[in-house]
Amino acid sequence: MNQPVTRTSSARPNSDGRREQIIDAALKVMIAEGVYRATTRKIAEAAGVNVATLHYHFHDKEEILFKVMELLVANYRATLANQFAAPQKLHDRIADLLRFIWSEIEKAPGEQLALQEMTLYVLRHPHAEHMAREKDREFLSLYADSLRMATDVRPEDEPQIMELANFIYTSFVGMLNQWLALRDADLFTQAMNNLIRAAQELAGSMLSSRPRRRGQG
Repeated sequence: MNQPVTRTSSARPNSDGRREQIIDAALKVMIAEGVYRATTRKIAEAAGVNVATLHYHFHDKEEILFKVMELLVANYRATLANQFAAPQKLHDRIADLLRFIWSEIEKAPGEQLALQEMTLYVLRHPHAEHMAREKDREFLSLYADSLRMATDVRPEDEPQIMELANFIYTSFVGMLNQWLALRDADLFTQAMNNLIRAAQELAGSMLSSRPRRRGQG
């Protein structure tokens, strides 16, 4: 598995919790006004600090964006770990994972829209485009980690699990972009069911084609 790349930062100490305060405020501003309109001044105002204090903790808007992405990934990872703690086979995990992720997105669609805008924003800024790659690795790892924990997955299945995770992740992102544009729940449900069936067939082919272990009939 490709490990997510962690961006190093020389930000100042955070003894008073100001960094978390600014990051939380930044996410709220991005959801309410969009990433492009989320200036450091607006973020500072929402956080209840002045711009000088914001720049004491963060070098620029791009660093704040990166930390917002980190926050969202950490929240999603914790939510998934809690939801899928019980043993489950890969076939069932695929369906339950996708439906659960969709249920969480429906609760906070603004976060999904902000994430899409963040990707486009950093790709427009050459010095920050690496953040798009890091975001992609982080979110792909969320899918892969959940699939990897299925009870019928072996360590030697790692290449196939990454292939399966990438298929599910990239397909799901396309579906979400369509839903954000159309808000057509019936169309999304149809696409979701098709994706689940296709992913389950791919997983079944993966499991049935691997070599049998010694002692298996």
